[in-house]
Amino acid sequence: MRLSPVRNGYAVAMSDELEFFFDPICPFCWVTSRWVVEVGRQREIAVSWRPLPLAILNEGISYDERRKVSEAYPESHRRGLEMLRVIHAAGERHGPEVVGDLYTGFGELVWDTPAPEGEGFDPVMQVMARERDLRPVLEGYGLDPGLAEAASDTSRDGDLRKNVDEARARCGDDVGTPILSFAPPDGPALFGPVIDTVPFGEDALRLWDATYTLATWPGFAELKRSLRSFPDTPLTARVAHGTTTVR
Repeated sequence: MRLSPVRNGYAVAMSDELEFFFDPICPFCWVTSRWVVEVGRQREIAVSWRPLPLAILNEGISYDERRKVSEAYPESHRRGLEMLRVIHAAGERHGPEVVGDLYTGFGELVWDTPAPEGEGFDPVMQVMARERDLRPVLEGYGLDPGLAEAASDTSRDGDLRKNVDEARARCGDDVGTPILSFAPPDGPALFGPVIDTVPFGEDALRLWDATYTLATWPGFAELKRSLRSFPDTPLTARVAHGTTTVR
């Protein structure tokens, strides 16, 4: 841990290392990840990107309530798992440095999709649950497009499950994505922050410093608001900033 430049009369402590647990199908995770990328442009932070499939994390949890939002909810999680299998295969072959790039590529493939016609969240969820050709993203990063075949390789789920177990061990149960783990593996971890818009510049640093302060405050456990506003991405433009309880 080191100290950043003095702000408002005091030095802000910050971690040089962060592990970011993600699922590319989660819109809240996507917006938070772009914030972390923005912080990384201004601060010296080594970010390790860790796959965390919601399809595995939410095993045993009833989808009944979520089906009221969309019948496609579990299918969208399956799409996230397929992308994470491909990311796992690429990381295994080329090293962990490709993981963050592929998260960006697959995330853009989903969240930069134009907003669908129709009212409410269901049209968005239907797009999220759509099968996609992952080969162009792999080729765009100079990787073998054949890695896309790993989307159906269930043998990779054991390693992905270990990531889920590790995230839970650090942060506890009843969490989702994103999970931020500071100074891993022994430092504090938090689910969130859940935000609807990517902050830039000084605003991004203010949120980072506040998040780090809460994460490292002795005995701090939770701040929570179940009502939230939906993230602002091209895909979600018609429902962005509207109140939701979707996770």
